[in-house]
Amino acid sequence: MLRYVRSISPSIMPLQVKVCVTMDVSRISRLVAPVVAGMALLFASAGTVGAEGWWAQTIRPAEFWSGPDATARLFGQLPRGTYVLVENADADTGTTRLFAREAGEQNFGYIEAVTLNPTDAPPGEAGSSPASGAFRPFWAATLEVTELSNGRKNGSEVVATLPQFAKVLVLGEPGDGTYYVQDARTARVGNVDGSKVGPSFAPTPEDEVIWSSPAFANIPDGHRPWWVEATRASNLWSAATGGASFGPVKVGDRFIVMEPQSGTRLTIFNPVTRNFAYVDLDAVKKAGAPKAVTVEVGGWVGIVAGERANLRQEPHTVMAAAGQVIRGDEVTVSSWVEGEELEGDNRTWARVMGVRRKASDGTWVDLPLGDISPERFVYSGLLVPKAVTEAPVPPTMSLGQNGAKWIDVNITQQVVVAYEGVTRVYMAAVTSGRPGWSTPLGVFKVLRRVENETMLGSTLLRLDSGEVPDYKLENVKWTQYFTNGGAALHTNYWRSPVLFGMPSSHGCLGMIERHAKWLWDWANIGTPINIHI
Repeated sequence: MLRYVRSISPSIMPLQVKVCVTMDVSRISRLVAPVVAGMALLFASAGTVGAEGWWAQTIRPAEFWSGPDATARLFGQLPRGTYVLVENADADTGTTRLFAREAGEQNFGYIEAVTLNPTDAPPGEAGSSPASGAFRPFWAATLEVTELSNGRKNGSEVVATLPQFAKVLVLGEPGDGTYYVQDARTARVGNVDGSKVGPSFAPTPEDEVIWSSPAFANIPDGHRPWWVEATRASNLWSAATGGASFGPVKVGDRFIVMEPQSGTRLTIFNPVTRNFAYVDLDAVKKAGAPKAVTVEVGGWVGIVAGERANLRQEPHTVMAAAGQVIRGDEVTVSSWVEGEELEGDNRTWARVMGVRRKASDGTWVDLPLGDISPERFVYSGLLVPKAVTEAPVPPTMSLGQNGAKWIDVNITQQVVVAYEGVTRVYMAAVTSGRPGWSTPLGVFKVLRRVENETMLGSTLLRLDSGEVPDYKLENVKWTQYFTNGGAALHTNYWRSPVLFGMPSSHGCLGMIERHAKWLWDWANIGTPINIHI
C-alpha cells in the first residue's frame, strides 16, 4: 500500500483538511493517472507548489515520507541526484522535513532538508526561481566551533556544539543576528550565531564518508578526540565493565579516545583495526599522535580531483578538519605520510604546505591556511598529479660523461628521465615506494634484468613493522633490478593510471608498459641510475 498525506493550510481552505490517497500496488497502473491528476489540480489551485517552490537535488539517498513528523509512513527512498520541487520552507515550524514533488513524477511527500542541495530546474521543468520575497535555503559552514541553540535570544539552551567547518543548511531568514539551520551531520535544527558561519557548498560524498564513519558517528557533541599510549600489557574489552577480551594490548600501542572519561575504562577507537573497544584507564597515558612514517619530497604538486576534500589535522578521518579544498585547487605537498586506509591498499596521505586556487580572471591565488593547525593532511586518493611537461633539472650530470647512457629518477616529481650524456632522450611518469616502503635514494646501476616474471609479496619484509605483503603478480614485464633487495624498474599493470605520478608501490619504480619497454630496449646491465628527491 502507498499513501500520500498532505495538510492544506487554513489560510487556503476554511478547515484543516487531510487529503489521503491509498493505492493498491497491483492496481497502480489503472488508478495512478486520475489520482495524480486530481492531486496536482488540488495542490496547484491551493498555490502550495509551483511558482512559490524551489528546485533541489538529493545529495545522498533520501527517504520520502507521508508527513513531517515521527508518525509518518515511509514511502520509499529517492536515489542520489533526484530532482524535487520544494515548497518554501517555514523557518518557524521546527520541522526538519520539507514538502516536495519528485521531478518528472506526480509523487508528493516529505523529505529531510539536509538531503537537498538547492539548484536550477532540471531540463523540461519550470519554477527554478522562488517567488518574489520568498526565502530559498542555502548551505553554509561554521567558521569556528559554534553553539547550536534552541532559540534566538541570549540565554537560549545550547542543544549541541558544532565543530569547525560543519555543514549546515540555512532554513530561514536571519533574525536577531542568528540563522535557523539544520546540521548536516546530526539533522538537528536550531539557531547559530550568524557571524560564525559563511556560505559553502552542499556536503559531498567525501563529507558523507567522514561524517558517517563509525568513529565520528560515536563522538559526543563537544568532545575532542585525543590519543593515549599503553604503558603496560593489558586487554581491549568489549564493555565498560566486565565483558570479554577482544585481544591483548602491547606497551606502546596507541588509540584514540572517543568519549569523555566516565569510569575505570576509556572508550577507544583502534586506528589499525578500525574497531571500537574499551581499555583500562590505568593502563594508558595521554600521548601525541604516533609518529607518521613519511616519504619526504621537495614540493610535489597535485590537483584536487573531487568536488571538495577535507584537510585534516592528522592523517585520520576521526580527527577534526582543518580546512577544505575544492576541485581544481593546486595542492603543494612537502611529504607523503602513512595514515588511515580509506581505499584498498592505500594508506598514503599528503602533508600540505600550500594551496592555490584559480580566480575568475584566470590568475592563481595563494590561499591563506591560517593558524588552525600546525599541520594539514589530505588523503592521496582525492588528488591527481599535475602533469610534468618539462624534465626537472637533475642534481648532477656527472654520470653522463662522454655521452654515456644514464637514468635520473626524481622522487618529488615522480618521473624517470633517460639521458645520453647531457641530452634528454625520454621521460615517463613512475609510481615509487609509498610511506613504509620508500624507494632507496642514491646512485645505483642495473644489476640484472628479467623479461617476464611472477612477483611474490612474501619475498619482502618491512623492517619497522614486520609487515610482509600478501600478493602474487604474474606476467610482470621488463624488470630491471638495481638493488639486491629487490628494488627495480618494471611495468605496473595492476595500479590505476591516475597513480602514476604518485607513490604507491612497495619500493619499486612502476611504469606503464610502453615506458617500461622503452627503457628495457634502451638500457642494459650496468646503466647508472640516480634516485633523489
